[in-house]
Amino acid sequence: MGRLAISFQSDKSISRYRELASLVARYPFHAISVYQDLFYQPPWPALFQFAEHTREPLVGPAVVNPYLTHPVLIAGHLAMLDAVSHGRAYLGVGRGAFFDAIGMTQPRPLRAIRECVQLVQRLLQGKRDTFEGEVFHATKDAYLRFPVPGRKLPVLIGGWGPRTLALGGEIADMVKVGGCANPDSAPWFRDHLDAGSLRAGRAKGATALVYGAVTVVDRDRARAEAVARREVAMYVAVAGKLDPTYSPPSGEIEAVESALAAGDAEMAGRALSRDTLARFCVHGTPDDIIDHVERMFASGVDVFELGTPHGIDEVAAIRMLGEEVLPRFSD
Repeated sequence: MGRLAISFQSDKSISRYRELASLVARYPFHAISVYQDLFYQPPWPALFQFAEHTREPLVGPAVVNPYLTHPVLIAGHLAMLDAVSHGRAYLGVGRGAFFDAIGMTQPRPLRAIRECVQLVQRLLQGKRDTFEGEVFHATKDAYLRFPVPGRKLPVLIGGWGPRTLALGGEIADMVKVGGCANPDSAPWFRDHLDAGSLRAGRAKGATALVYGAVTVVDRDRARAEAVARREVAMYVAVAGKLDPTYSPPSGEIEAVESALAAGDAEMAGRALSRDTLARFCVHGTPDDIIDHVERMFASGVDVFELGTPHGIDEVAAIRMLGEEVLPRFSD
């Protein structure tokens, strides 16, 4: 049986994250992540609240981009997060999305991700050897001047492409397919992930396959669907072009993009077909959520991340997820 995690957008006040952390702490979620979507708050303040007010889940960003944030800054934040969480921090790194809006290019994304992982782990272990990468460099004077974990942290790589998956199979503990809830795609992702593991001399399944998607739970199925449409549209505009096993109806993604460009998230949501909606988010009653997650795990997914906004009333929704959905998947 797979494991359930929970994730949050970085758009709330510190006091709100403190409240949500105290609530999430009541339930045995496997991990807690906070997004670093461009134009939202940095994930670190929220992560520190979850680290301080929970005791068991892994905590980390999903995901930071090494071109946007230098590995030395990533390492510094993670060292502090690991201290606050008493050893539960993980490094989440990937290419991310929405960078066209600021004209940022990523000329060597896979090399940057690989070297980011290497350099961050070097810094977190307290090593002072010279690091000579093709993208990043560090002299022996590049080290953190405060207590560090003294060990490597778990690594999650986010991405959709075969080469990213293979890299994850080679060097990561987890690979996350963000913005996807399509069980039909899991075997394709698993094949590429395991190919990378085998090439690196690791066993099949060495890297956990993580999916995460917008989640909306409510007693009223129709109301949940309406909210899910609005919330997932911005992600479908990106992920809808990436799923290798699903082609949205002709013109659908273009209609979503046009509505989003006009600032109309409601119209963008209405442009989504029922089939597309079901492949990029989970929504409905607690039983609907259970059914969808069961299909994800049956397809080969190891961890499913229940993503923001969780429901119309987030506190009530997290209670439903923690008390009615999570127990179906607990050991």
